[in-house]
Amino acid sequence: MSLENHIVKEIRYQLNRHLATHADAMTCQCSQCKEDVVALAANHLPPRYATSPRGRILVALELQNKQLQLDILKGLLKAIDQVNRRPQHDPNRIIV
Repeated sequence: MSLENHIVKEIRYQLNRHLATHADAMTCQCSQCKEDVVALAANHLPPRYATSPRGRILVALELQNKQLQLDILKGLLKAIDQVNRRPQHDPNRIIV
């Protein structure tokens, strides 16, 4: 079994859900900016690791907690704001 931080997976999921309904939330949606948002949000949340199927089930149940979901969304919105103010991508990149 591999070691996985499930909070990162949840942050990515919530970011994609948020952008699907709020497309203008991020001034740039390049992969670099999205990964920066995920990293910033994850740095402010406690990790949730699991290595076994049972552990993954327990983490999945914990991730359904309403307070944890709100904490993830709050961290995500703060990270989006920070990346919008100071994106770290190459300004000369070609957007396709």
